Amino acid sequence: MPYRLALWSLVALIAAVVLLQRNPMAVDAELIASEGVEITREARADVLVVLDYDAIRQSGPAFSQRDFSAAWINLVEQEFGPVAIATPQTLAASMLDEARVIILTSSVSGDLPPSTLDAVRRRAREGNLIVVERPRGELREMFSANGRAGIRRAQRFTHAEGLTEPYLTQLRQSPVATEFVGSTSPREGAQTLLSIDGAPVIYALPVGRGHVVTVDFDFGEQLVSLQQGRPDETYRVRHKGAKRAPNTADLVADPKLVGSDVPYADLLERYIAHGVITRFAPVPAFWAFPGDAQGAVVFLHEDARLGDGGAWMLEYENSHRASSTLLTTVDAGLSKEGAEAIHARGGEMGLLWRFPHPSTATYAPDGFGAFQPFERPVSIEEQLAQLRDVLPVNYVRTARSIEGTWSEDWSSPLTALAEANIRIDASYTVPGQSGYAFGSGLPFLAMSNDGVPLGLRELPVVFPPDRMEGPEFDALLQASAEGHHQVVSVLTDPAAFADYPNVDDFEAWLAKFESIQTHRHTVMNALRLDAFQRSRRAGSIRSRIIEDTDLPAHTRQSADRPRRGTIMRLSVEAKERNMSVVVPARIGGKAFIGARSGTRRVGGELMSSEVETTETSLIGLELQQVPLSQGFNTFEFYYD
Repeated sequence: MPYRLALWSLVALIAAVVLLQRNPMAVDAELIASEGVEITREARADVLVVLDYDAIRQSGPAFSQRDFSAAWINLVEQEFGPVAIATPQTLAASMLDEARVIILTSSVSGDLPPSTLDAVRRRAREGNLIVVERPRGELREMFSANGRAGIRRAQRFTHAEGLTEPYLTQLRQSPVATEFVGSTSPREGAQTLLSIDGAPVIYALPVGRGHVVTVDFDFGEQLVSLQQGRPDETYRVRHKGAKRAPNTADLVADPKLVGSDVPYADLLERYIAHGVITRFAPVPAFWAFPGDAQGAVVFLHEDARLGDGGAWMLEYENSHRASSTLLTTVDAGLSKEGAEAIHARGGEMGLLWRFPHPSTATYAPDGFGAFQPFERPVSIEEQLAQLRDVLPVNYVRTARSIEGTWSEDWSSPLTALAEANIRIDASYTVPGQSGYAFGSGLPFLAMSNDGVPLGLRELPVVFPPDRMEGPEFDALLQASAEGHHQVVSVLTDPAAFADYPNVDDFEAWLAKFESIQTHRHTVMNALRLDAFQRSRRAGSIRSRIIEDTDLPAHTRQSADRPRRGTIMRLSVEAKERNMSVVVPARIGGKAFIGARSGTRRVGGELMSSEVETTETSLIGLELQQVPLSQGFNTFEFYYD
């Protein structure tokens, strides 16, 4: 009997081995996660953001309790460009002395040492702006309302000082996903700028010649929820059907965002930047787009089976002096020759990521030597390596998860993409729905579950290939040109034209280029957009305001009477050509009257040349725009 048992056991084992060899067992794959990047930066910039990564990591653990102070980095980089970033360990007195705007995020606003408090108060008295988010302790006692009504969940924005229509109504209609600090009485002498549920949540207190602005709501929770999406309190993505994988549509924070023609997250950021900060500290900013473009359109083409033919649309784009990004799977059939041809025509090639889910993954055998009883999903690192093998360059900077497939963990796919050195992800989309479902068309800084930046930016798809509902392409560009100034990312499937050739669809795609030109937008591929935004962040801007001073002779209304007003002196380093800078159209009660460049004094004489500026606006807030030369530029702007 023992021999028979052993024999049959051996037969069963051999049968199992043969069966597994012919029908490998699929095993799950774990995503390799980035821990995030604790960004600090010494920069020649007017704005300083102070945050504490230790406090951020220790916050929570629930999503609504997480400190997303790093969202302020996104606001300043997006709206101004360069920013100095410090932690309690890296904050030097010189950084405080050089900044015109100091933002103390909620991660540091309750535990500032006395020396820093004294320096902050001194800088305000000297005429600078201090922004404090949800201050606690002595900082609240010095500058803010009493906070005795406690923490409240917000319902809606009710007032925004200085914001005009239609943007005021749009902000009032914005989904709200945050909490605010209630007080039993307003701060005496403070001016209310933004209200939630009738309560002041942004208000300014004069301090000496400067101001302290209190932000008494959780800005980080609001911004991150709208842009990156809102999971449950344990960072799990809620999806409707357990039989399918989550997708990025499950991340949308509020049903009102689906099909929205308003970028609500950017609307709030721009109001804080240009409606609050520059009201009390008029600081210049790099314009968000090349030249005088009013916005940008990014064409993304995803292909899983045409290979070299997946870039056929690039030929038409080139005829309009445009380029695009081809997102291809590693099994689509892209060849080295095809990749070289795409690169030569200015196209970018990115990865259409086969996400490790049974419905989307590509599997590879796994085991020991010739014995391969298992199969595992091909990792993103392996997919990138395979794609790089056929590219004429040794990098891949843009990716998209195929079909927008996601994990049940809120940030896990983003951490994996960041670990793989991807700079731009374009996974966020809502199938069949155009619009700003994630509150923005601009690439935003992604966060980990711990609230730490990932060094990767998400570029939401605004116009999907299978659009059935939502705003028309022309309407999106018109609203962008009139004041929202957005990136409109258009995702197409080149194979769809091959499967179902439709002249109307093809002509509609070609008509987009006419609309782009009409609304003065520029076409960029994802890599070029990222490079331009990186140049904005890497540049430098320093400004100085001189009030109640004699203006130059050429501004005088009469030769015998000096004209007194305000001067903004500005030094800028532009890292590339075709950049421009914008300044407020008004400083205090004084209006812009002119500007000169290359301003310097030689032998007591003012040597400069007059520059031509262009009127523009962001969400109805008026600005003056001036083109820059690559390298260093100096200007004086005059107000009376």
